[in-house]
Amino acid sequence: MNRKVSRRTLARVVAEKLLAEPTRAKHWLQATAAYLLEHKMVDDADLLINDIARELFAQDGRLMVHVASARPLSESIRAELKTFLRETTNAKHVELAESLDKDLLGGLVARTPDAELDLSVRRRLRQLASITAA
Repeated sequence: MNRKVSRRTLARVVAEKLLAEPTRAKHWLQATAAYLLEHKMVDDADLLINDIARELFAQDGRLMVHVASARPLSESIRAELKTFLRETTNAKHVELAESLDKDLLGGLVARTPDAELDLSVRRRLRQLASITAA
């Protein structure tokens, strides 16, 4: 019987495998999903994904960033964001996963495993509302 390992240990091993064998990434992700099912850890999937992203950064300087924006990012905004993130985090590689969020009204929110950069109109409106309410 396979023994259960900690989520962080699992993340470290998965990141090592993804970096060592990038052509087998699908295999390692399927094996990880099967492990989560077998050990009844499905509820930990989001946490594990975040841990793997942290490990990819620690092991290879690869920064995974989820960017939500009201409209698709232009090439110039995408390049500027990558440069900013590379400079502020010392990442070797910045990989953006983009999604649209109409609730933002405008701007963007970039989330790394450890931080959030909120440049949304929604945040600015909340800030303005808190100033005027005081």
